[in-house]
Amino acid sequence: MVERASYYPGKQEHIPKEKLFKMAIEGSIIATGYADVLLSRALQKYGPNQKIEFPETGYQLPSLFAWLGKDCTKLGDLPRLLGEARSRIVERPTLETAIASGEATMIAAEIVEALKYIETPTPYQGSLYCGFVPDRILRQLGIAFVDDTIPGAAVFVGRASDPKKLGAMIRDCQNKGMLIVATYDIIKQLKDEKIAMGLERMLYPVGEFTQIIHGLNFAIRAALSFGGVQRGDREGLLKYLSKRPKVFVLQLGPLDYIKVAAEFAVMFNGSPTITDQDVEPIPDKYVVQKNLAEMISTAIEVRGCRIKLGAIDLPVPYGPAFEGESIRRPDMYIEAGGPSKSLAFELLKMRGPEAVTDGKVMLIGKDVDGMPEGGVTHLGIFVNVYGKSMQKDFESVLERRIHQFINFAEGGWHTGQRNLLWIRLSKSSVKAGLRLKHFGDILVTKMKQEFGAIVSKIEVTIVTDEAELRKHIDEAKEAYAERDARIANLTDENVDTFYTCTLCQSFAPGHVCIVTPERLGLCGAINWLDAKASYQISATGPNSPVSKKEVIDVTKGKWTGVNEAVAEKTHGKLLSFSAYTMMDDPMTSCGCFECIVGVSPDLQGVVVVNREFPGMTPLGMTFSTLAGSVGGGIQTPGFIGVGRRYLTSKKFISADGGFLRIVWMPKDLKAAMRDDLTKRAQEEGVQDFVDKIADETVARTPEELAEWLVKVSHPAVKMPSMMS
Repeated sequence: MVERASYYPGKQEHIPKEKLFKMAIEGSIIATGYADVLLSRALQKYGPNQKIEFPETGYQLPSLFAWLGKDCTKLGDLPRLLGEARSRIVERPTLETAIASGEATMIAAEIVEALKYIETPTPYQGSLYCGFVPDRILRQLGIAFVDDTIPGAAVFVGRASDPKKLGAMIRDCQNKGMLIVATYDIIKQLKDEKIAMGLERMLYPVGEFTQIIHGLNFAIRAALSFGGVQRGDREGLLKYLSKRPKVFVLQLGPLDYIKVAAEFAVMFNGSPTITDQDVEPIPDKYVVQKNLAEMISTAIEVRGCRIKLGAIDLPVPYGPAFEGESIRRPDMYIEAGGPSKSLAFELLKMRGPEAVTDGKVMLIGKDVDGMPEGGVTHLGIFVNVYGKSMQKDFESVLERRIHQFINFAEGGWHTGQRNLLWIRLSKSSVKAGLRLKHFGDILVTKMKQEFGAIVSKIEVTIVTDEAELRKHIDEAKEAYAERDARIANLTDENVDTFYTCTLCQSFAPGHVCIVTPERLGLCGAINWLDAKASYQISATGPNSPVSKKEVIDVTKGKWTGVNEAVAEKTHGKLLSFSAYTMMDDPMTSCGCFECIVGVSPDLQGVVVVNREFPGMTPLGMTFSTLAGSVGGGIQTPGFIGVGRRYLTSKKFISADGGFLRIVWMPKDLKAAMRDDLTKRAQEEGVQDFVDKIADETVARTPEELAEWLVKVSHPAVKMPSMMS
């Protein structure tokens, strides 16, 4: 191991540009030399045919895969690539040569880290570091990246002079919705400040030295997954990464050769560094801001980030970083609904202008400071809204967002909807001052921010008093039943207008979703009513109406108006789209899909795999590998990306045989959707159909799948081939 002391260039004084360039180049030489030593040892120990890969990715060694465009699956593939990278380092201190040296640093770091995964998929287990970030995490964040809920990614490097100010910077990033990558001593400082880190919190402690590559290849995979950038397309890759995702490095504390080399590797990928050190600045590339309190705003300005989250006066941080937070019973202060069986429901209603006092938040009953720790409460959340453009159909759209808005608060946990709620507050958040009444402040602010074009007045009432809560049960149940009846009659045939969704075009320029009443967007987040509401909010936004016009093929789901819209929105890249078949002009995918559906090897059925499943499918590919072929706006007959709920739609590949074509899906997905799958199977008249669907416990290969389908007499076996 190279001694860290050797990385430092001596006493830290003013650093002119030429010295900075030299540090980047020297650091690149150190990194490639280190990689060469470790690679030689690995070749001696394992041999050139040893498989090498990062876990849960379809992109091999992503930085090499993307920039070099070459297969890197065995140890023997790497010496030549590393040697070529070293040979391109030019020891002349200019901006161009320093940035070019960043490629060699990137390649060296990727190789060093990949070597650690030869013997175990979890080399950092038991440490503070998370190491490689799986593809599934990237895809889970996809829709938040494209709609600017996550406006950028901040990579913290070095050691802060003041840990308290560092903590404030982290909270500022979280309140603005930033994804955060922590490296070097920053990680220990955050731990000492008791700031929680982890993949579920959008604060990734990737490690130090070469581990910083795990933050960089995360951004590179975004270009491959969502942008349709092909491996080896260096010009396209740089063009994409220069615009999105909006990454920036925050360099805190003294510089050294390796840190500067890593920062120039990030610069090679189109992203700037902002430092608090005395460095001669490079406009828009290496920017100096010595005031820690101003570094984030400087980075946002330099990188052009669009901050979507507005400030909410809360005693805890607020942002998408906390949406994946879970609150376990030992950490819980109070809960409502769920297993506790206490009464808990929420209802959003459109009211007349006189019935809504804008901004009013009222609590009826006790708040948490009047409840015992670890206890249970009844809870009702009632939101009344008024707006000239508000429609009754939009009530459910706005009501569903209560879930997300509450989950953005650190220490606030909300799952379910309507009268199937489960809500918890953590001990730490209550200690910090978070109260149930703050739910009202959150909802008033966020509803105005997100739906201000259709809602002008908002009033929220939080109820914990059981007697008062029971007065509202009948009204809530009537509202739920009325909505269900309206939705049941909302079919593709009963409307003459669909909607486009181009939300992901900032990441995947060639992709467009066509959202119909019976086919939601492939991300699972946008249904027909959502798209309709979105258009009312902004006529120039991502959702626009599409008149179906004349029918071309009613079975396959083709209309002249839809084809015209697809051609317009993809700038002529696509000319035709089929809503009900995956075999002929299927809808494209961007990379945000919840599931991928692919024709089974025997062409008799379809295999479904969700992004959370890391294993192999009977198609011979993992989700990540499939995603690399299906995403990026490519039309791939036989494969489609879908939202989970589309699997149980009556229009799910209806021209190809429909729901009964499903022959395989992961066990956890089947369990999570069992109730909906069973209901749909009963509609098809096959009561035990769900048990006939294979999973990884009974079939991992095409042969095992074929045997299973015959054994259980799966309906797909008797259907005609999907190619017929």
